[in-house]
Amino acid sequence: MPHHKTVFSQFLKLVSIHEFEGLVKQHREGQKLRKMSQWSQFISLNLAQLSGRASLLDIVSNLSAQAAKPYHLGSNNVTRSSLSRVN
Repeated sequence: MPHHKTVFSQFLKLVSIHEFEGLVKQHREGQKLRKMSQWSQFISLNLAQLSGRASLLDIVSNLSAQAAKPYHLGSNNVTRSSLSRVN
């Protein structure tokens, strides 16, 4: 079966993960994150914005329905409590 990149993964190619991590280290404030990385937060919030999600539960249910895709983008599983804590 051939592999096709999603439009969202092509959109994320515009943002270099190395530059993103450098900016996180430069501007990081607050508590250390336990389970969720800033990259996972960035991916989940971008996906929520582009798909028009209205609530945290809606975002998490959308991400859990597409469980394999965020893994290939470099993200971990996102829970509602983790997403609400980091936001």
